[in-house]
Amino acid sequence: MKLLIRSIRNVLRSPLRLVLVVALLGTSLMFVAAMTSLSTSAQQELATVHKQVGTAITINYASNDSVNSTSRNEGSQGGVTIAGPTNITLIPNSTVQKVKSTRGVVSTQESLTRPYTDGKLKTGSITGPNGKQISIPVLVNGISSDASHFTLQGGVTPTLVSGRSFHDNDANAYVAMMSQSLAKSNHLKVGSTFTLKGKTFTIIGLYTTSDQFSGSSIVVPLATMQKIFGVKGVDSITAYAANYEQVETVATRLRNALGKQYDVVTQDAQYNNVFSALGATQNTIQLALIISVSIAVIVIIFAVLMLVRERTVEIGILKAIGASHLQVLRQFWTEIVTLSASAAALAALLLATLGSTISQRFDISPPSSPGASSGPVTIGGPGGQIFQAPSNPNLSNIHLAAATLNAQTLLIILGLGIGLALLTSVIPTWFVSHIKPAEVLRKAN
Repeated sequence: MKLLIRSIRNVLRSPLRLVLVVALLGTSLMFVAAMTSLSTSAQQELATVHKQVGTAITINYASNDSVNSTSRNEGSQGGVTIAGPTNITLIPNSTVQKVKSTRGVVSTQESLTRPYTDGKLKTGSITGPNGKQISIPVLVNGISSDASHFTLQGGVTPTLVSGRSFHDNDANAYVAMMSQSLAKSNHLKVGSTFTLKGKTFTIIGLYTTSDQFSGSSIVVPLATMQKIFGVKGVDSITAYAANYEQVETVATRLRNALGKQYDVVTQDAQYNNVFSALGATQNTIQLALIISVSIAVIVIIFAVLMLVRERTVEIGILKAIGASHLQVLRQFWTEIVTLSASAAALAALLLATLGSTISQRFDISPPSSPGASSGPVTIGGPGGQIFQAPSNPNLSNIHLAAATLNAQTLLIILGLGIGLALLTSVIPTWFVSHIKPAEVLRKAN
């Protein structure tokens, strides 16, 4: 106890220097903990985005993409863009088989979308830019009965909440899944029936979606839809690789197999701006982390050097009156630990109060790009209407978790503080072992 009190008094010999050293060291320790926490958060967000991107590869006719791009710029009426007459080329079934047989493709989803024109189902509405209520047309989506993935327009993945999905024996059956909101508006449930193109369909499942557009939809087996709508082929194909790392390799094989008449697009390309933003944020965080650690090391080494050098005479006297190396070193080690502990306490206090503010400075803003939004959704196929769908909700939620004082950051502060104390304890050890009492006393005289 006497040793601790004496060490504290020695540390307090120069209050101004003590304040400066503790402030600089504490701030550095706080930044190290905050940057480590933010770096971990950035890596987790990057992994999350990779999972969102998934392994999907979308295949469309290049001419269709060109037509859609042109039609989106043709006039507007009451907040709804009316597309001019267009000729959408269907992807033939032979191409579907070629995609399925491409090495690396583990599954496919063929999609076909047409408007519901029977006029018997009630649908919801949205408010246009001019304040008028606009009815959301019902979309009929055809998917393969054996598809392992189930997505709607805009890449929205529905969640089945009642009933079941399609089975293999439903390929040519008159069965359907319907959005829960559309079913509720029409007082329908699992087991109810409705008519489509003169055929009676039985609802076998209900699902929910994340936006209003896909929330006004019906899903039927692809073969059944092709039969009742009188079409041969599909609008688009989505192929899936085994894992994220194989996506670009499989996409290259598909481009070589299908030729330039098809656009083969990976979701990775659509999310490039997000990856770039996360990468830039990680680089900034790592740079701040390196600078913080460097400042902490420099400050503690400088402080201990000053502490030892100005007490050379005291060390010589202690050794002259019979104090052992260990006795002298224990005093300096206690002082170093006291200094580090004070800085760690300040770092914890600063992180608890300023952690959220610092995190906001390093947070990312999801970029506005085609990949960050589901984009306009075509309603009604050729010559139909185009609504602007909301931005991808997953991308809009990409933010780094705030660096706060928790078990992890507290351990980082304490661990680095102890590490710096152990590192700088070498300095007094070296000084004490090399100081000769006779030389010190002679110089002092």
